[in-house]
Order: sequence, then C-alpha cells, then structure tokens
Amino acid sequence: MAKRVTLKDIAQAANVTAATVSYVINDTPGQSIAPETRERVLRAARELNYVPNSAARTLRRRRSLCVGVVAKKNVAVPRFSQTIRGIQSRLEDLGYNLLLCTNKVKTAGLSDYLIAYLEGRVDGVIFLGKDNVGPSAASLAVIKRDHIPLVAFDCTGNSNVYSTIDFDYRGGARALAERVLAEGPERVLYVKPDIDTPQERDRERGLLDALEAHPETELVTVTTPVTLENLDVWDLRYSVGTTPEGDRLTAAFSEILRRAVDDLDRGDAVIASWSGWTESIRYRCRERGIITAELANNAESNFYPDFYLRLPNFDAGVACADEMLSLIDGKPSSARILHLTNVCDGRRGVYGREPR
Repeated sequence: MAKRVTLKDIAQAANVTAATVSYVINDTPGQSIAPETRERVLRAARELNYVPNSAARTLRRRRSLCVGVVAKKNVAVPRFSQTIRGIQSRLEDLGYNLLLCTNKVKTAGLSDYLIAYLEGRVDGVIFLGKDNVGPSAASLAVIKRDHIPLVAFDCTGNSNVYSTIDFDYRGGARALAERVLAEGPERVLYVKPDIDTPQERDRERGLLDALEAHPETELVTVTTPVTLENLDVWDLRYSVGTTPEGDRLTAAFSEILRRAVDDLDRGDAVIASWSGWTESIRYRCRERGIITAELANNAESNFYPDFYLRLPNFDAGVACADEMLSLIDGKPSSARILHLTNVCDGRRGVYGREPR
C-alpha cells in the first residue's frame, strides 16, 4: 500500500514549514499567509494527491447510503425545488438519504462536496450547476483521479468522466412554436433574457426551426434586462419576497414588455422563454386577443398562458437519482437527453377560454 501523503511532504514540496501548510490546509483564521505562498501549498497538495486525515480515517470501507446534492441554485425557485424533490423521492424509495452540499472550496483546496465523498459521508454526488457551469477543472481532476460517481444536471456538456442529464430545449421550443403557429398569427413576439447560454441558444434555434415552415409570419425579438449578473436579484422573489433592487428590475422588465406588446394586433402571439413572463400580458391584454405561450412552466400561477411547455422537473430529479445509483453500482457513465414533448393548452383549465 502506498505511503499516505503528510503535511511534511507538502511542506517539503512547497518549500515552506509544516506549520504554514497546516494553516493553509485548515484555513486557520488569524494567520497572514501571502497569496503566492497559499497557492504554492495548495498546488503541491493537489500534485501529491493529498487527502485530509479525516478522510483517511474512514478509508471508505462501506457505503454510506447517502447521496450528496450540490445545489448552486436558489432552491426556492419552483423548478429547482421540484428537481430536488424528485431526487429525494427516488433515493428514499431505495433506502438512500440526501445530503445538501456546497461548492465552496475548503480543506486542501477541495470543494465541500468532494470532501464529503472522500470522508465517506456520501457515495456519490449529483451536481446542479449555477449558470449552466459544471465542476471546475480542479474538481474534475479529483473526480477523475478518485473515480467519484457524479451526475451533472442541466450543465449542457458531455464528459467521459461523469454522467450528464440535460433537456432537449431545441426540440421542446420547436414543438411549442409549431402549436402556436397553427393558430395563424401574423407576428410572433419572442421574449428572452439577456443571457447567452446553450439553453437559451437552443430555445431560439427551436423557434426558428418552426418558423421555417411559416415564412409569412414575422418574428420580433425583445430582450429583457434579466442577465446572469442580476439573476439572483430576480429570483429573490421566490425566497425573501420583494426587494428594492428586484422592484426596479421588475419595473424595467415590465416597461420593455409593455412597449413591445403595444405594436401587436389581434391574433398575434407572444412566446416567452421563461415561466411566468406572459402573466402581465394576459392581465393587460385580456380583451385584445393576443396568444400567449411559454417555453417553460413550473406551475407558478393558476392562470396559465394559452400554450405552455411543461418542464418535467420532478422526473428529471428521478432520472438523476437513477443514474447516480447506476454509477455507484460500478456501471459506466452516460449522457442522457430528456425530450420535452408536453405542450399544454392552458385555455382548457378550470377558468375556461378567455375572450378573443
């Protein structure tokens, strides 16, 4: 059995004292360590494949029957809470627990969820990345080195190191747009965030795919002020409620939407990229006969748009849990795409059809 790396080994490789290594590895408060020294120590620890002593004590002799979930999302947002509920439900059915982890870098430059695995507290990790970004390059090296079972959801990137599960946003957008275009609108107003991600690009491509068969329909695109930089402010409404910053962002959003809708005529359509974004249009334009549709809907309102694409968030969570248990059992990683086919007619709800 190979000799386990110690703090002294790291100190020798980094040309510092063992005490300095201890301060850096344990992130000891009150110690003034130069940034370049800290980086040198952490780099040496990574290169020597150092594992914290607490992890060494467990030696991973048996399964913990627990799966870690990294939720770099606002879990108060219905979409993400539904996904986590799906993960939890499936794990509970199979006798597993769920442990929420963070992506914060802690001991020895390792992320919290990696430490949880190395210490034997979880048997694998499901990664719900923020802004569609998966594990960092440093974390990926550890995942590959230690064969850590990991499933990345909605990070839109294939990997031969871990499994991925993503939605077919392009196909879903195409299906919804085709249903809207069957109503014969002369113009379609597409409302999207000011965000350039693979998901948003795929949604727009799906819309354009559907429009190819309808050259007579004019497409008008309006970009809202919602960005990756202020997304947390936008999502605070789901957790802490309204905030001054959120109110200002909502006001700017509403004004842009109001001006764009003013140019529409009866029978024209509005397709929004995100859930709930046509609600103000339905409220303001109830008598104008404008068709409303959303490319994502998470049951955030009882007043649905005319047409909407229901994201299978709970089912996605179940799929993540099933893939994780497959990895834990030693099966190879895979890349899975969940197709979005549930286009719903909101006019058939309990409130009946709205007047046209």
